[in-house]
Formats: sequence, structure tokens, C-alpha cells
Amino acid sequence: MIRGPAALMNALSGYGENIKLLSSDGLIVHRCEDPRVVIIEYEVHGKVVATGIPYDNRLISVITIDNRKISHWRDYMDSLSPWIALNAEPR
Repeated sequence: MIRGPAALMNALSGYGENIKLLSSDGLIVHRCEDPRVVIIEYEVHGKVVATGIPYDNRLISVITIDNRKISHWRDYMDSLSPWIALNAEPR
């Protein structure tokens, strides 16, 4: 069982080394009242490097743009998706 943000970060610490992203799609852009802020929804697809097990996830990013540059980017993802893919038994 994972409890708290530190435990979650520890459990997913090898995400970038263990999951190879191959594509993304499903982009939806949401405009906000604050013209500097945009929210995007998208999906990523890939595979677990060690096992070849498919990996799919959905994300939401909240992006702030100042002077035509990204000044802040925060991602929210389905944390269960990588956990399941990384712990699944190879077929």
C-alpha cells in the first residue's frame, strides 16, 4: 500500500528508466479565464522496457506562460497505470 506523496514518488522513481513512451494522442486544450494559463489533456502509450507489457496513461497538464515562455508546468496523471504496468506478469 502506498500512503502519502513521498511513498508515491518512491514507488514511481524508476518511471522514466522502465517505461518507454512510443506515442501520444487524444489532445484536448482548455482555455482558462487567466489568458496565461492553459490546461491540456492527453494520453501516452508505450511499453515496459523489461517485459514489453503495454503501458497507457492519461494526463492533465496545467501550464502557465509568461512572456511567451513556459514559467510553470504541473502534471497530473493516473498513478495506478504505471504501477499496474510495472508490476504485471509477462504474458
